[in-house]
Amino acid sequence: MGCGSSSSTSEVAPAPEMIEPSPPSEVPSDPKIPRSYRPSIISLQIPNEFGDDISSDALSDRSNEHEENQDYLYATDVTLQWLLQRIADKTNKEIPEDPQWIIERLNRPSWDSDYATSSVVRVTFGWEEDGLPKSVVLKTPVAKDQREDEEGKYHYIMFKRECNVYEWTSKFPKLVAPNIIHIKKHSKEGSGVVVMEDVSDKGVEQDPVKGLTLEIVRDLLKHIAYLHATSLRHSSWSTLVADLPPSYYTHIIGNFDETMTFFERQDVDHSRFVHTAKFFSDEFLHSIATETTEKLEIPKVLVHGEPYTSNIFTRTEGKDQRVSAIIDWTESHSGCFAEDVAKIICWNLNAKERVDNTSSLLEGYHFHLARYYDGDCPFTVDIIQKAYEIFVPFAMVSLCGKVMSVKNKAEKEPLIERAKNLLQQCYTIEKINEQ
Repeated sequence: MGCGSSSSTSEVAPAPEMIEPSPPSEVPSDPKIPRSYRPSIISLQIPNEFGDDISSDALSDRSNEHEENQDYLYATDVTLQWLLQRIADKTNKEIPEDPQWIIERLNRPSWDSDYATSSVVRVTFGWEEDGLPKSVVLKTPVAKDQREDEEGKYHYIMFKRECNVYEWTSKFPKLVAPNIIHIKKHSKEGSGVVVMEDVSDKGVEQDPVKGLTLEIVRDLLKHIAYLHATSLRHSSWSTLVADLPPSYYTHIIGNFDETMTFFERQDVDHSRFVHTAKFFSDEFLHSIATETTEKLEIPKVLVHGEPYTSNIFTRTEGKDQRVSAIIDWTESHSGCFAEDVAKIICWNLNAKERVDNTSSLLEGYHFHLARYYDGDCPFTVDIIQKAYEIFVPFAMVSLCGKVMSVKNKAEKEPLIERAKNLLQQCYTIEKINEQ
């Protein structure tokens, strides 16, 4: 999620809103010049969309005499002054007076489609002091006018889930979750904020159009094995992170008839959906996610749930690419390790790489899981293979859902090919089982 730039004029011109992966769109900047902090880097300040409905200690009362000294960060309930104090508290460093700063929005409208509830923004500072972050990322859950409807409440629940996960991951520095500066989740209903490191400072966001290389997938499975092993050894997360609600699985499927019609237009034979229709059911997805561990008689782990390409950041180490961060832990939950493993392999590799390398990838995951567990690993290679096969249809359905949610054509096309190949694999397996 690089900092954009714009030039200052006496009459404030439209400034680019930095959005990835879609091209930047233009939004008008706020003609109000911040009084207490005067950025010479242009602030992409937008009139606060929350009106006067401001949440608790993150803010001062906007109606009082301090209003003119408050700089509200675009699309959030947070003031610049509050953010600077949190950074000072975390780093034990003195904040320079009148720091330069710029704010950019990172939400991806191609994914959010019709209902963008959360705001993810980056604040970049002009200071050069050692020990102070050059930039931070803020994530807030739900916009004011969406807090009372059912989907708004759902997203607030998911936001609090992510906060709980970050409180746990912060105890284990070797996990490649973002480092957290401050969490505020017990604000007025529907509001709150997570302030975290900007992981783009130490890695590059991967391109969903290209997917992940086999090398990165292997390294990602190593890090996921560490997450799973750590969650097995330190189970305090289990009291903080529950199963995902049934509505989550309904959301994944979307409209099955529309999905079927779309893929038939992409040269997928109707018979493929006749034999795989049973997978496109929220009951099926929910049961696989929540009951597989019991059926296989294995313990549950903390599942990341969304190991998709654009949530993966990598850095170069010599000639190798290594995972430096995994973001978006909103869909983390208690479940089977194979959900993450199947999604990593099925979502991010092309069909040939997936077919040629699945066995070695699963063996590599098992090797790292056993190493990090530091004891008798509760999962054998056979169990890992069996659980993976159970979750392939799950990965297929959720990838089809992603295809339907993406509006960007360039990003959609490679996803279509991966989903089509998974549909074919699930169809073939079902035909064999019928015989």
